[in-house]
Amino acid sequence: MSRLAGRVALVTGAGRGIGRATAVRLAADGAAVALVARGTDDIESLAAEVHAAGGDALALAADVTDADAVERAVERTLAELGRLDVLVTCAAAPAASGPTEELPLEQWRALVDTDLTGVFVTCRAAARPMLAQGFGRVVNLTSFHVVATYPQRAAYVAAKAGVVGLTQALAVEWGGRGITVNAVAPGPIRTARTSWFIEHDPHAGPGMIGRTPTGRLGEPEEVADVVSFLAGDDARHVTGQMIVVDGGWTRNAWWGPHPFTG
Repeated sequence: MSRLAGRVALVTGAGRGIGRATAVRLAADGAAVALVARGTDDIESLAAEVHAAGGDALALAADVTDADAVERAVERTLAELGRLDVLVTCAAAPAASGPTEELPLEQWRALVDTDLTGVFVTCRAAARPMLAQGFGRVVNLTSFHVVATYPQRAAYVAAKAGVVGLTQALAVEWGGRGITVNAVAPGPIRTARTSWFIEHDPHAGPGMIGRTPTGRLGEPEEVADVVSFLAGDDARHVTGQMIVVDGGWTRNAWWGPHPFTG
């Protein structure tokens, strides 16, 4: 039997990148997947792929900054898929970067509304049926930037650090009621956003790869592997934790060939 057979997972930001890879992995593990994104094109095609592979999927258009839309997405998941066991929050706003002293307040608010408040709204909505059934798995996507960052990312780092704090608080609050809550912090991963940085900054690619001990960017599927572990029974006593998936980037203080190993 597949490890997540009989369970239902809701994945936000499921249209592309890590969210898409996560939805594909959870479906492959046997879960029915509710795919949430602001637009429907990407998630409808993904739902068709899941169905073609023999799985069950539901495409739901919702913006995580709209609490009512999120509530409706959860209600449709319950109505059409029968239950909700796993929540994975992958939705993210475009990164607000630039000198902090010049950062427009509306950019700060837009990023925090999606990357932090959107996680809170989604966790709150999903927790209600999970608490009622006495079982749930919540995995929130944060970032390696909460461990080691670089200049001009204040809004992004603050929002992602808030996700870690929220994760820890919910783990303590809900742990005695059958719900585990963990975070996954991807490092430099081969996504559209990372590719954009590499294309527009000649130092970005060598900087990311040169500092990564494994010598390469991570793949979205490698993040999805960790999410899948946290969603399954093997992680039943793991809660309130943040797992960094970065090939060692945050542990390496050296950029470029090592002075002793070449």
